[in-house]
Order: sequence, then structure tokens, then C-alpha cells
Amino acid sequence: MILCEGVTESLYAKALRAELPKPLQRSVAIEIDFSNKNDPWHLANEAVKRARKAKKERNPYDAVWLFFDHDNSPHLQRVFELVKKEQYHIAFTAICFEHWLILHYENCGRAFQNADEAIKYLRKFWPEYHKTKSKAFEELRDKLKVAIKRADVLVRNQEAGTPVYMQNPHFTIPALVRYFDGLKAEHGG
Repeated sequence: MILCEGVTESLYAKALRAELPKPLQRSVAIEIDFSNKNDPWHLANEAVKRARKAKKERNPYDAVWLFFDHDNSPHLQRVFELVKKEQYHIAFTAICFEHWLILHYENCGRAFQNADEAIKYLRKFWPEYHKTKSKAFEELRDKLKVAIKRADVLVRNQEAGTPVYMQNPHFTIPALVRYFDGLKAEHGG
């Protein structure tokens, strides 16, 4: 299960899933947490509820992913503690998903203060970008490998000992991409 904080993350995850062999696509549940509490803490707790329900119904998830961004959420430390305790995986960006998209165009280690600032910067490269109407994965597929390399270098260069939730920028979306690549390889895709 990949539980997404919003539409942008869901669209991206669904595009990753679409690259899997058809029979495997049905086995990867991608859901958006539609609630009035749209924040990572609520998302993490919702994931726990859904995972426990699936296990109780004897249909446990092979893996649980949370796909969210920093967005200056005040509860990130608790979120990361819960993710670790539950052994979930995260596809996370600090400060926002759009910074991940910027890496497809340039090596940008800038610490954006909020999503609006990052979106404005992204539009220098992609003027027609719209948060919920874009096909980001499809549009930028040919630049994915370079974005992953850039994200990996930025993460490696972070100050040692600084918790992930305090780092800006930070990216774990490459881990989600690698997860899908692993599923493809495992199932001959």
C-alpha cells in the first residue's frame, strides 16, 4: 500500500505503478488520505489503521509506504518515529514535492521555505506546471535517472547526525522509484 498525502503524490505513484506488468499493477494499492486533517501525522496514523485492518482480514500488505512532503509540518519527528516503529517506508521530500521535480532540470540544493516558492522556481523550467493536473512522471521520465543521482548526492552531503525531518532539502522518492524497479525486475517486467 502506498498512502499518499495528496493528489500530486498519488498521480506520481500511479504513474510509477502503470509501468509495472499488468497483473502486478492490481497488487499495488495506491490511496489518498482524503480527510480534513491533511498532514503527515494523520497520514501515518491512517496507515497504521489500514495496515492493522488488512492484517486482521488476513490480507496484510507486503509493504507500507507513506508519500508526503515536509510542508513545515509541526509533527514530523513523531511521524518519523512512528514510521520507524511500524517499519514502514517513506517517499518524502523537504520542503515539497516540487523540489523533486526541479532536480529533473537542475542540481538545486536550495532550501526552499515553502511550496509556493518552489513552484515559482519550477515554473522557470516548466511554465505550465499545475500541482493537480500534471503528469509529472510521464513528462519527466527521460530525466529521472539524473534526478535520482542529484537527490542521492544532496542526501549524502547532508550534515551527519541531523534528523531527516530537519533536513532541507531531503528526498526519499528515489527509494520509491527503486522499489518499483525491484518489483518490475522480480516479476520479469
